[in-house]
Formats: sequence, C-alpha cells, structure tokens
Amino acid sequence: MSGMKKALWVVRDKITTAKAIDDLIEDAATRGIFDLVVQVRGRGDAYYRSDLEPRAEGLTDPDLDPLDRLIRYGGNVGLRIHAWTNVYFVWSHPQKRMPLDATHIVHRHPEWLLRPDGVHALDPAGGKDWEGVYTDPANEDARRFTIDVFEDIARRYRIESLHYDYVRYPQVTYAKGPDDHRNVTALVRDSARRLRAARPGIPISAAVFPDPPVARDRVLQRWPEWAAAGLVDLLCPMAYREDTKEVARVLAAARAAAPKTQMWGGLMAYAGERERLASQVAAARDAGCEGAILFAYDPAQRDLLDVFAGAA
Repeated sequence: MSGMKKALWVVRDKITTAKAIDDLIEDAATRGIFDLVVQVRGRGDAYYRSDLEPRAEGLTDPDLDPLDRLIRYGGNVGLRIHAWTNVYFVWSHPQKRMPLDATHIVHRHPEWLLRPDGVHALDPAGGKDWEGVYTDPANEDARRFTIDVFEDIARRYRIESLHYDYVRYPQVTYAKGPDDHRNVTALVRDSARRLRAARPGIPISAAVFPDPPVARDRVLQRWPEWAAAGLVDLLCPMAYREDTKEVARVLAAARAAAPKTQMWGGLMAYAGERERLASQVAAARDAGCEGAILFAYDPAQRDLLDVFAGAA
C-alpha cells in the first residue's frame, strides 16, 4: 500500500439509500481508502437533517440521514467523512425546473441570486460558461446564511472537515469587475473564523481550479492567498485532464503557489482508463501532493477503485 493518502469525492446521488451508503463504506474500507469527501449540500439542499435548508429531492426515505449514517457506520471501520458543500451554486435542473420546496433559497430569497446583465437569474439548465443558479457573492445576507449552513453542519455532525466546492464566480463576466474576488475571499475568511470558533481545530478544505492564473482571472478564485493567510488547511486542485503531462504541469503549478498547505491532487476517473489513472496518481505524487482524490466514486467502476487504491 502506498504511503500517499487516497480520498474519494462522493456525489450526492450515491448516498440516497441505506444500501448505497453501506456499499460505499465497504468499497472504500476494503480498499484502504479512508477519506470520503461526501456531497451533503448539493443544490442549496440537505443530505442530512437541517432546519435551514430543505431536504434534498433525491431522498425518498424519510428516516434516512445520509451524513449521520456515513459517520456512524463509516467510523466503525475507520473512515473519515468530510462534508462537501457547494458554496454559491444552489440549483440546477436539466428541464429548467425550479425546486419543488417553497422554502428553498431560490424561492425564499430571489434577491440573493446572481443576476448578470439584468436577467432574473442564471438559467437552471446551465450554459456554456455557467452550471446553473448561483447566489451572488457580493450579497452579504446570502454570505451570512451560507456560513450559517456550514456552521450548523460543523456543530451537529462529527465531520472530519468542511469542504468547499464552487467557491467562485461562474465566470469573471458575471462579476461587476475583477476586484469582486474580494467577495469570494470575504466568505472564505468569515467562514474560517466562524467554523473555527464553533469547532476549534476543524480542518477546512477547498476544491479549486488548479492553474492559479486561470483561477484568479477566469473565476475570481484567489486560493493561493487563502492558503497564505491560513484560511484553508487543505487544497484539492481539480486537475481533470486526459493528458498526464498536463496533469503534472498544473499540479506542479498549484504546489508552487501554495508550498506550505496540504494538497491532494484531484484526478478524474475516466471509464476503463486504468493505466491512465495509475500514471496520474504518480504525477500527483511527483508534483509534491501529499494525497490524491478521485472524482468520483462509482460502484460501476470498481476496477478503477482498485487501481487508485494500489497506485504508488
């Protein structure tokens, strides 16, 4: 077994039943993958018990609390459960449908939504340069509420860490100007302060664009500054590239941009590409990453789990 830490990103559709959760726990534990970064706030909804946001539409068993089951059952076999939260991205639907629950943030606070060029809100079906509906990073009420959600999770569940995703603008063109990066950093700063007060010592991690200039200029995500200021404890640069040389390049750039912050290289699970995955794990190691994290867990691709777990 490699000394390099291995982790899995687990998308919310893989934790909608007790059996799926139990299979996930078995798949990870039997392969020695002990860190699961599990999406519990996917689209402004909750895959856990929450008084702040509505229960996710994908959960049909009223007695199931996916996060609680993961922590209780996974903890029995040594798994560490990290709470993956989408920060600004709060809704999407391929048929452009809005949430069914009237308490969802897009219904309760439409004034919090990002409205580029005067439109009502970004289309929930997404487009060429955005994924769906976002809250406006400049809106201070939306910022406080989002951090309320994070703090609630950290206080009530014994998670290993709080993990940010979509902690950025969709594109710089949806901001008022390049200085709006300050809005994103304000959330990261305020969230760190409140989370660490609520749970002293809780690690904070973030999935980020791997190339620092691209992150800075395209989506106003200045994560090297967050790392330098100690606002995050772990970075997961998403090096989703088919070309292993390109994976090596962007992860080396990420490592150089945050040399003192723990880093897990984010890798894509390309179906059937076992040799590619093994070589990309090695590229993450050679770039100086302390770990590798795979996007994403899929019980239909257990062959890739085997390769990922055993790769040096």
